[in-house]
Amino acid sequence: MAILDPNLTALCADMDADLVKEIVDTSLSESRINNFINMAYYISLPLVGRLAACGASTAHCAIIQLLAAHLLTLYEPQKKSENIASEWSFTNIIAGGLGLDGSTYGQAAKTLDCSGTLASLGKRRARIKVWSHYERMEERGLLDTDLV
Repeated sequence: MAILDPNLTALCADMDADLVKEIVDTSLSESRINNFINMAYYISLPLVGRLAACGASTAHCAIIQLLAAHLLTLYEPQKKSENIASEWSFTNIIAGGLGLDGSTYGQAAKTLDCSGTLASLGKRRARIKVWSHYERMEERGLLDTDLV
């Protein structure tokens, strides 16, 4: 059975699976929901010390709850509507965006983050430049291009 990270319970004493179930309709076990809560906590670690202007630990706990709901809805999409004209029609809550824009819970978490940290996640991209051995040698002046 998955238990909540002790550091998370020290920050948010009332955080548990029932708190997440208040905003997301799910039939997952408490243990499975705890996994999503732990993941949400780890994602939110860069927020530590940056939320003083918007409620500090209270805001952080609300963001963790919303991030857990976001992750849960990515795993188990929620039904938005069911019955239209006597036929079954399901519309998922997934908005089609990337990252936290992919659910209303992720968007709400970004809104509560007054530091802008969550909004900037995934914006920085790695750049890789591949150099051949000959380019490096030529750059250093160690390669006589007449011989190649």
